[in-house]
Amino acid sequence: MGSNDIPPPHISPYVVPVCNFLLQIGGSLWTICYILLARESFRTRSYGMPLFALAFNLAWEIVYALYVVESVLEQVVFSVWLVIDVGMVYGVLRYGIYEWEHSPIIKKNLGWILVGLITYCCAGHWAFAKWWIDNEVGKCEGKFYRGIVGPDTTQLGFWTAALAQANLSAASLAQLWVRGHSGGVTWSIWAARTLGSIVGLYMNYAWAWYMWREAHDYFMSPFGIFLWGTGLVCDLIYPFSFAKIKKTEIVLPDGRKAPAGSDLKEKKHK
Repeated sequence: MGSNDIPPPHISPYVVPVCNFLLQIGGSLWTICYILLARESFRTRSYGMPLFALAFNLAWEIVYALYVVESVLEQVVFSVWLVIDVGMVYGVLRYGIYEWEHSPIIKKNLGWILVGLITYCCAGHWAFAKWWIDNEVGKCEGKFYRGIVGPDTTQLGFWTAALAQANLSAASLAQLWVRGHSGGVTWSIWAARTLGSIVGLYMNYAWAWYMWREAHDYFMSPFGIFLWGTGLVCDLIYPFSFAKIKKTEIVLPDGRKAPAGSDLKEKKHK
């Protein structure tokens, strides 16, 4: 989103190329993160991305791949993420029950809950994107959509991605504290998603804001700072909690992990 922008004459021509470069780096790091999440799910018989965050991200990729983005590169990136997401979804359905022993209702209906969350989030993403596009929100000089000056999908991408990031970062930290073990996540996963967000989201929009401020002032708006600040702070707190939990967690015979002092016994998934 934003790859088709043509800045007005008084704006540096390097704005869009640098933004695209930062997006490619960030997108590559997030692709690595997704692959590692899927792999770690099978290794530790758990899942790393919290349920609602997974549903929110998956729905975002579905709606934007099929409805919002224009360029072939953007469509390819979203499609690749969707394919990798299949592995993460399978991990939730296959091993998620181990993380919900304390809640029989969720354990028994985990699949339906995930389907319901994805459907709900798809409806929300589509409704917001349609409203944004139909009303040409953010329309200004240099912002092209479907060949003409129109709604600013770069700004649309910011609000939805920043919200997704804030939710994922906060929920990942909370999940780590609640579980008391690191099942489904690793240092590499944290590093890939944190660096991916810093480069592909924060640095990308910070550069656009600095170089083309009249079209990207939302990045430094109070609510904008609140969203990306929440994600960044949670991601920076995460490694300290992760290191502490890694020191005390228990590794079970089947590869699963459990909190310190847990009397959880190995259970075979049928």
